[in-house]
Amino acid sequence: MKKILVLFTGGTIGSITTDGIIDVEREGKYAVVEAYKSAYGDDVEFECRQVLNILSENMGFSEWEKMIHEINSIDTALYSGVILTHGSDTLAYTSALLGMYFRHFDIPLFIIASNKPIGEKGSNGLFNFTSAVGLIKEGKYKGVFTLYERVMLPTRVIPADTCRDKFGVYGYDGFNDFSVFSGVSENMLSRPRERIFHNDVKFGKRVLFIEGYPAMDFGCFVPNKDTAAVLYSPYHSATACTDVSEGKSYALTEFIKRCITKNIMVYICGLKRKVPIYSTVAEIIKAGSIPIYTTSAVAAYMKLLLAYNQEEMPVKEVMGKDLFFEEVKFS
Repeated sequence: MKKILVLFTGGTIGSITTDGIIDVEREGKYAVVEAYKSAYGDDVEFECRQVLNILSENMGFSEWEKMIHEINSIDTALYSGVILTHGSDTLAYTSALLGMYFRHFDIPLFIIASNKPIGEKGSNGLFNFTSAVGLIKEGKYKGVFTLYERVMLPTRVIPADTCRDKFGVYGYDGFNDFSVFSGVSENMLSRPRERIFHNDVKFGKRVLFIEGYPAMDFGCFVPNKDTAAVLYSPYHSATACTDVSEGKSYALTEFIKRCITKNIMVYICGLKRKVPIYSTVAEIIKAGSIPIYTTSAVAAYMKLLLAYNQEEMPVKEVMGKDLFFEEVKFS
């Protein structure tokens, strides 16, 4: 077996608790690798690189640029797999981005996190790391996966709730499966995938992400000069207010028209294909919005960021392509 490359970015899995405050360990010690070796010996050779050392709530465009650059530089022939450690707060966002960009990856790349610092009671960091090592040893999968207590498609991870810190999976209604691929077969996962993106990405263009709620005043949202697109996440029926009786600023349709006059396209995520739609949805589409079908809001946001900032394909082609199983297909 070849060695495993471990890329560290900080997060809880690379943190310590001091006087009740959790923060990244500035020395950048590889605690999870040391814990694995202490428990299982030297059965695996690891190569460790510190890409970042931040709490993941501080994740942003420059950090994503560094990750993409680092992974692009990997000679996959030298490794059996890659493990990228990450904070849990923005795990779903980075997972979706890396899953779509590195759709072609010909060895397994597992993105993992931890609920508590390594060594603390109840920490799942070592379990997640050990599980990733075990799956790399098996050599069953190619491509990008998120592993947090179970294996998930990176483009379908739903951010953890604020009560129990549990991650969800978009389009999945089960609870106990260790591998959650929601209609994507292992055969589909093992097939080679065309490489679409070759170049590093500079995130100069912005996407305004708005999540709908009742009595929303769209007058509060003013896209700036860097805004390339708007993503609106509607109610579960893909609906939003179109009624102007309380004023035009409360209707999504009027906001869409305002954006289009500024050459800013508005995308609506979560629509379902081949089902009857509500009259309000028909109005929203007629106003000029672009549907993104059965894709989580997180994956839709990261796909738009990637589509508008890469320079290798037209935006429309990127958005129209299922990059790495982000669209849930219903039979």
